[in-house]
Parts: sequence; C-alpha cells; structure tokens
Amino acid sequence: MVTTNDMWERFMNSPSLDCLDLFENEYKNSGELGDLHNHNLVLMDVGRWEQVKQNCTRIIKEAKYSYEVDFIEAGIAEWFLGDKSSAIQYWKKSLRTQFAACPGAPDGTLILWYAGQLLDDNKLVTQSMKKIKQYWKVQDYSEFKGWMGPVAIAGFIMDKVPVDIFLNEWKLEESTGLEARRFCRAHFWVGMKLLDQNQEQAIKHFKAAYSADKRAILEYEYFLAKWEYARLTGQNLWDDNQR
Repeated sequence: MVTTNDMWERFMNSPSLDCLDLFENEYKNSGELGDLHNHNLVLMDVGRWEQVKQNCTRIIKEAKYSYEVDFIEAGIAEWFLGDKSSAIQYWKKSLRTQFAACPGAPDGTLILWYAGQLLDDNKLVTQSMKKIKQYWKVQDYSEFKGWMGPVAIAGFIMDKVPVDIFLNEWKLEESTGLEARRFCRAHFWVGMKLLDQNQEQAIKHFKAAYSADKRAILEYEYFLAKWEYARLTGQNLWDDNQR
C-alpha cells in the first residue's frame, strides 16, 4: 500500500508526471480536502494552473473554515494564468480568513507587496508597506534569536535586518525540513529586493529559492521564485524535460 509519505518521498526524490496520478488517486480514495491540497501543490509545480484554480475554488467552497493558504494559492494560479486583478482580490481576501500560518502577521500582505512591485502599482505598494510596518515591533533585529517567518521578512523588506543575518544566521533545524523552507523564503525575498538594483543577482537568488530543496514546495515563495526565474531568463521550467 502506497502511503501519503511514500508519495511525497517519491515526488521529492524524483518528481515526474507519474506522481500526479498518485496524489490524484489519494484524493479520489479519501475525499479529504487536505489530499486535494497536496495534489494541488504537485499540479502547480508542473504548470497545470487552470486545474489548480478549479481545485482551489472547490477547497474554498467546501472547507468548514477559511484558510489563508487556500486563497494565496488560488491567487498564485490566477497570477500565473495572467489574471492579475483576480489574483490580487484573492490575496486581499486571504487577509480576512479565519486561519493564517502566522496570526497577526499574515502572508497575504507580503504577497500583495510583491504584486505591487511587479505591477509598478505605487498605491498597492504603499498600502502593503503600511501593514508590513505593523509586523515589526522591535527596535533592533538582534532582539530576535532566530527566524520569525513573516515578521522576519517584514523586517528585511523594511531594511531593518542585514541581508547576511536574514540569509545565513537565522537558520532552523536542518533535520526537520524547516530550514529548507526558510532558505527558500529568504532567498526569494532577497531576490525581490535586488530586482531593480541587480537583476543578475536577483536571478541567482530566485534559482536558489526553488532549486535547492524540493521540500520548499510547501512555501508559496517556491512557486513565485520559479515563476520569476522563468520570466527573467526566458526558460520554460514547466517543460517535461526540465521538471
């Protein structure tokens, strides 16, 4: 019997289109929205964004509670499909959900800042930055002894945290897989800060974010980093031979 852990291990070690069937069948057998969400992550990684969008709509509609991650992923699917307005609306709605990964510092604000930067939307950037500043409540970054998720990212975006500290010192336990996810998040946001100043270096950080460890697929920055790298280099990262 193939378990969910077996499927993830296979996907992490040798991602392929065959893995799609494993995750799809798991959802068909269980009917659990959590399994549909897992299937969605794999679909997003191979570029089947229309299906991701449909699945997100189903998850949002059928879930007993509203979760930030579902609206963020729906917005990412819309963004990749070219409907930027719909993406932004989903990300704004993510701020009003019942459950967030970091209560009090939702990721939706960070991704709206990303959208504002890419669209040259000064109003959206200003509105997002106003909320981001509310995340940072300390005088000195040294008051933090480690990674603080969206709060750490907020401090970095605000230029309150040196890049070396943000990238290399606020590490998490390697064996848990959490460090792979932090590594992805940190490199993506460094890439975003460098985008207007040094595109070549930004590209390197985007590549590091999505290519270093497949476990980073659990973070939305993984998909955005992959998208930005493809956009800036012209490479098709969703081609069968490059997955």
